[in-house]
Amino acid sequence: MVRTNKDGGRERKYVLKPRTIINMSDKHKIIYSLDVHPIMNNRWKMGNKSTETIYMTALSILYSHLWYSDIELYVDEMAYKFLYMLPCKVIQVAKNENEELWMKSKINAMMQQTKPFVHLDTDVFIRKKIDFSFSDILLERSEQDYATHYRPQVDFFNQYTQNLLYWNHDLGYTYNCGILGFNNLELRDQFVSAYYDLEKIYLENREAFIVLKEQGQEPCILIEQYTLATLLNHNNIEPSLLLKGENIIEQGKDADEMGYSHFHGTKKYEKYIVDEIELRLSKIFPYWYMQIKSALQKEGVMANNPQFV
Repeated sequence: MVRTNKDGGRERKYVLKPRTIINMSDKHKIIYSLDVHPIMNNRWKMGNKSTETIYMTALSILYSHLWYSDIELYVDEMAYKFLYMLPCKVIQVAKNENEELWMKSKINAMMQQTKPFVHLDTDVFIRKKIDFSFSDILLERSEQDYATHYRPQVDFFNQYTQNLLYWNHDLGYTYNCGILGFNNLELRDQFVSAYYDLEKIYLENREAFIVLKEQGQEPCILIEQYTLATLLNHNNIEPSLLLKGENIIEQGKDADEMGYSHFHGTKKYEKYIVDEIELRLSKIFPYWYMQIKSALQKEGVMANNPQFV
């Protein structure tokens, strides 16, 4: 529904229909998205991490392939060269030229869905089958670092969000979207629209954001995760959370019990994790490992660790 402000501007009013809980083990699609352009262009000032990311993505998808039959991967042209052979539907999409908006590939993949789905980040590993059951929306967990990573950005965006009805000037919490599932596709549409609201604000005020960027702030976590939290709060929707617990330790124990791992941030590129990912890929899924390794070598890209065969 759209209504008009007193000053003539247009504002959205969201009205959502209630949804029943759906057991996603019975009817679900698992989707992934990957745009290697930001990773090849020095995201986090760590150089080119495309090879590590290709192996990581392959292991994540192959683990999921053990438990789920309907999987789609949306990739840009470069990633397609290395992952097209995976045992899932691999869809080539246009690359994202903006390194700072690295999660836009997720938005684009979600927009293509016409039935309930669960999006997994490429650094998520499911080692046991998880029966995803939720009502409107499923998220990984509540975040624990609002004051450090979100509040400074919230203060920045507050200058430009006066006309956004769903925006909260200091919500005090947010969620991690390592897993992001929608049963309510109307809510998905509203989230996508809200994402573009915030993306536009960021692009128009990028120069002013540089100060925060120099302090290590990444705009994508706010544009995605905080915006979604404010939208849910505005609509009085309580999300289903995969990982329970009041802190990261309790959430970690819950993850271990269900066989769930998520190496977020720069941690996934530490050498011992990179080597472990490639080792598991080569030992658990040797056929697919050799296929990907050959594709990398064909493009002149060497393996991370030559001992893995």
